[in-house]
Amino acid sequence: TKDLCATAGIPTAAYVRVEREADALASLDRFPIPVVIKADGLAAGKGVTVAMRRAEAEAAIRAAGDGPMVIEEYLEGEEASLFALVDGNRAIALASAQDHKRVGEGDTGPNTGGMGAYSPAPVLSPELEADAMREIVEPTARAMAEAGTPFNGVLYAGLMLTAEGPKLIEYNVGFGDPECEAIMPRIECDFAALLHAVATG
Repeated sequence: TKDLCATAGIPTAAYVRVEREADALASLDRFPIPVVIKADGLAAGKGVTVAMRRAEAEAAIRAAGDGPMVIEEYLEGEEASLFALVDGNRAIALASAQDHKRVGEGDTGPNTGGMGAYSPAPVLSPELEADAMREIVEPTARAMAEAGTPFNGVLYAGLMLTAEGPKLIEYNVGFGDPECEAIMPRIECDFAALLHAVATG
């Protein structure tokens, strides 16, 4: 995903992808603190560390050991999710949502998902949603089609709303939980017909 963003000019956090612990530790010098450490792999994003000190970043890297890892610029802003339907060539916005992130009163605990969500996301104004579709989601759909791997389905863009505008944190290919529970009651059209249109182009 990060490589696709770099190729297609999609706004995202600066990053480096490494395979070895030693390279990850050496790459820390390229990033200001705080910095984000992510194990790279299917669903491995659950092990994200937002390191507020250099020592914390080094400890996260050592704990992960050798293996694919992404070191990423820390983005300031509020996180929101944008759900789009993609038919292989075109993308349309369906809904936005936010989930509750940190366990503990006053956002004091570790990051988590699954504690509940609400839709629409108040911070994702119509203008910001249009920016995210134009600069992030639509170029992604185009890039995948041009690569010969068109995507059909629900594309869930995890966004950070920064001072420079929306930036992509991650993609998921499905509605996600708990966001799905907040979005489904809002859909008033024939949703099966809509999904059939997505599946058949």
